[in-house]
Amino acid sequence: MASADEPSSTGREPVGKLIPAERRARIAALIGSRRSLRISWLAEQLGVSEMTVRRDLERLQLTGLLSRTHGGAILKRRLVEAPLYVENVAAHAEEKRRITRAAAAMIKPGDTVFLGSGTTTVEVLRSIDPELHASVVTHNAGALEVMDALSIELFLLGGSYRVQSNATEGAAPAELVGGFYASKMFLGADCLSLEEGVTTPSMGLAEVERAMVRHAKGEVIVLVDSSKIGIVADIAICSIERIDVVVVDDGIDEDIRAELEELGIEVVVA
Repeated sequence: MASADEPSSTGREPVGKLIPAERRARIAALIGSRRSLRISWLAEQLGVSEMTVRRDLERLQLTGLLSRTHGGAILKRRLVEAPLYVENVAAHAEEKRRITRAAAAMIKPGDTVFLGSGTTTVEVLRSIDPELHASVVTHNAGALEVMDALSIELFLLGGSYRVQSNATEGAAPAELVGGFYASKMFLGADCLSLEEGVTTPSMGLAEVERAMVRHAKGEVIVLVDSSKIGIVADIAICSIERIDVVVVDDGIDEDIRAELEELGIEVVVA
């Protein structure tokens, strides 16, 4: 899981003999600056066995600093406040375009799909064939921006509107979800973890999207750019076991991809 900017082992400064606490502090500093590290690289840099590194990573995982993968570890970062909808529009724009084109191709004529909140899911609508006849159920008010050019039938779930997310939230839209059973759900993720699944800082958004997950008859498809993998927030939307497909850009770490696939999740790299 080595990143491109990891220094080669040749020419490195010897670290000397470190006691376990010092060694784990060194690992914590390295993963904090690089986000992902391989066990083999750490063992070489620290002058210890891979088994020792594995034990150190297990200890650090218990502190909540990182998540383990087969080949190493990734930094676990926390999201305390959801980013504003308007700020998300331009973030990772090229990656989003590739992700949403791949997702749009999954919507077939006659489908009824749930669409979660966020700018990525709106881009899915921009990417679908204007002649496609399908039904979309969403609490994402951004869907209204693209409806004029589409042939889809839109069901916008009413409720309390929150400008920060440009979506309706809370009990009212969550209850309305119960009137539908969708063949697919597209869930945009600001946080995706191998352990916690999809999480959010927003209780109101989570209530609606958890209801969508429950009423999705078919696949739950998570749309996420690779920079958001390893981020965790406090409120659960969807467990990792409930995810069927992850659509992600080509920046995804190969160890993370392998871990997702081992969990039975199809990974579509756009």
